[in-house]
Amino acid sequence: MNIYFIGMCIAMIAYVVIGALVSRQVKDANDFYVAGRRAPVLLIAGSMIASYTSTGMFMGDAAQCYDGVFSSIILFAGMQSAGYIIGAIFFGRYLRRSKVLTIPEFFGKRFCSDRMRALSALTAIIMMSVYLLSVMQGIGTLMHIVTRVDYNVCIGLALLAFTLITVMSGSRGVLITDTIMSGVFTAALVIAVLFIANSAGGWFESIHVLSSSPDTAQLLSWSGKPGPLYDTGIQNMVWGLNYGIVWMSVCMVGPWQSSRYLMAKDEHTVIRSAPISAFGVFILEFLVGMAAVIVIVVNPNMEDSSQVMIWAAMNMMPVLAGVILLTGVLSAGISSATTFLSLIGASVANDMMTVRGKRSVSVGRIAMVIVSAVVFALAVFNPPSIFWIMFLGGAVAASAWMPVAVASIFSKRVTKAGAFCGMLFGTLGCFGLKLYTSLMGIALPVYLDPSIVGIVCNVAAMVIVSALTRVTEEEKAAREELFVVPDSEKKPKEIKKTFIWMKCSLGLGAVVVLILLIWWVFPYLKYVTG
Repeated sequence: MNIYFIGMCIAMIAYVVIGALVSRQVKDANDFYVAGRRAPVLLIAGSMIASYTSTGMFMGDAAQCYDGVFSSIILFAGMQSAGYIIGAIFFGRYLRRSKVLTIPEFFGKRFCSDRMRALSALTAIIMMSVYLLSVMQGIGTLMHIVTRVDYNVCIGLALLAFTLITVMSGSRGVLITDTIMSGVFTAALVIAVLFIANSAGGWFESIHVLSSSPDTAQLLSWSGKPGPLYDTGIQNMVWGLNYGIVWMSVCMVGPWQSSRYLMAKDEHTVIRSAPISAFGVFILEFLVGMAAVIVIVVNPNMEDSSQVMIWAAMNMMPVLAGVILLTGVLSAGISSATTFLSLIGASVANDMMTVRGKRSVSVGRIAMVIVSAVVFALAVFNPPSIFWIMFLGGAVAASAWMPVAVASIFSKRVTKAGAFCGMLFGTLGCFGLKLYTSLMGIALPVYLDPSIVGIVCNVAAMVIVSALTRVTEEEKAAREELFVVPDSEKKPKEIKKTFIWMKCSLGLGAVVVLILLIWWVFPYLKYVTG
């Protein structure tokens, strides 16, 4: 046992205690699954940032940046951040207006189809279980490397912590602990970057060193380093675009992101939370990526690049600061895990088994425990592959949900059969191609990424089947109901505030551009051409 393990255990105990306290406020299914629909901007944005930011960012994305595709990661980060704004305005507010408990219920209600609800619930459970496995492996790997405690014991402790939080307090506890955890890992990352840069000789000096060496000059270029992913800069950027489409889709309609809108106290909260989420996630991605690249100045030959932030915490930072960073990474993993587990329980109880009332809460809790046990078994027997498992979960969200979610709001022609076939073929197209390439050991061209193929299959099936069927009057009425703005949302004062928030989002965009120019582009161009 060392100080890092002690810090992690203290953090897990604190989160469980908070969950236990919050559980006293849970009175019914509405409280348990959608936090009573009373969550303010801070909790919605905090939970969205936390549920996105997991060990996948600190270990998966950091590894990609260390290996040489920093620019591609920044490209994807900008696209996904835009997804928050697009999703809140063009999907999230309509989702909340439907007053459902889960997003699969929304799809079932919008298309007047129990089959559609069941299929979307099944795909949601698959994608969140896959992502939960990635997070579990990330937490276990982190704790094992840092503490040298057995890997299985580590994932068991983490599983116990996030399962207790979720089962006891439901979405209300998840929102609160998520927001606390997002504050912890954001502060931890800012502190870590300062120490890492200082240990490497300074932020700008590190860029100078990297840019001046032929071996590392391409790390911060637009093209990235040839080899780790693809051999040319164009291929690396196309991969970044594919990755961006996937995670923009996740931030728009992914269940672990858009489900937060169901908990918002009103539609204005939905829209106001988007700029904060977008800015927060982008800055975190930028800081993680730059920190990983700067580590190369000190340690250019790391065998396992997924451990870059762990190595930095233990070798480039004072012990206390390292404890804070690694506890922050752990918090990021647990926050995502609680969200996934909560949503899986909700989909099983409300969409697969369609139970109501207090029994729904009991069934949801049982489902969470069972899923935790299954994922634990998979994490034990399946070798960790954090980045690619995480990416597969996002790919299913893009392939199965994104086209149908957009069509559910803006298309008058899509039918229940078209939506069902679109989601089905999008899922099969993505999963089928990924399974085929894995079994055959085939590397596809970058433009045939399974997620993009899945999206094409989804749109094609939805268009063709909708053209062969008719929209019923019931479906027309369900869609028109979404465009009826409740009187409670028409308060002039609140509308004015929301417009101010959206204007501020333009200012945040300008801040992001300045940050990239000052702390990356200008210094890199100065040193690489000087």
